[in-house]
Amino acid sequence: MTYTKGKSGAYAGGKKNTMTRRQQQKNFNSPNKYARSFAFILLFIFIMTLLQLPFVFLYEAGIMQYSSLNFYSSAALSFSFSITAFVYLALIEKKGIKQSVDELGLSSRRLMLSMLGIGLVLFLVVFAFEGIVTTLEQVTHVTISTNVQNELEGAPLWFFVFAALIAPINEEIMFRGLLVPRIGIIASAVIFAIPHYVYGSTYGIEVIAAFVFGLLAGYVYKKTKSLYPSVVAHMLVNIFAVVSLFA
Repeated sequence: MTYTKGKSGAYAGGKKNTMTRRQQQKNFNSPNKYARSFAFILLFIFIMTLLQLPFVFLYEAGIMQYSSLNFYSSAALSFSFSITAFVYLALIEKKGIKQSVDELGLSSRRLMLSMLGIGLVLFLVVFAFEGIVTTLEQVTHVTISTNVQNELEGAPLWFFVFAALIAPINEEIMFRGLLVPRIGIIASAVIFAIPHYVYGSTYGIEVIAAFVFGLLAGYVYKKTKSLYPSVVAHMLVNIFAVVSLFA
């Protein structure tokens, strides 16, 4: 809308924003891309390990049970996504907290009712995918299981709340906010989908669903420059999954 209102100011602002996004991807794909990528991987491993070590020590000391260790480790892994994103922007790209928040699409000016509406639409599209899978089950008489229920068996209440409300924020900050502008929609969707392999779902349906969501959420983020639509959609998807377990 702002592009048609005024000739120079609005266009220059949009052009500047577009150039900034292109520059981010160019920087990540420049001759020092391997150094940046290596630094990113090392940073993620370090932060992930640092967050999980306390729970490992508690388990080794006999204070925490193995079943509890899995859930706390999963929560630590989730937080490592968002923390790595902010630390990467601060240490590698030398950006302040305010600039990082804006770049990740989390600034208050990005939080609009329209963005929440787009998030709802995105959720409905993903929900339609769920309907397609259910229809295939009925037509082919083949059970397609995600095994999510088995993975969450015995989970404490706090973990269900975490999975529904907190984990989506952490994941969207990393996979959409940080990675989409730097490696593209498809690559970020692939990386987002790979960890879902641990569910051991039938025909890898959980991986496929995660990849499809990654493509849609990445596209929406690239077009809106706001992380809120994908966060809302991701929350609704997880809330639906959690509620389904108790239905």
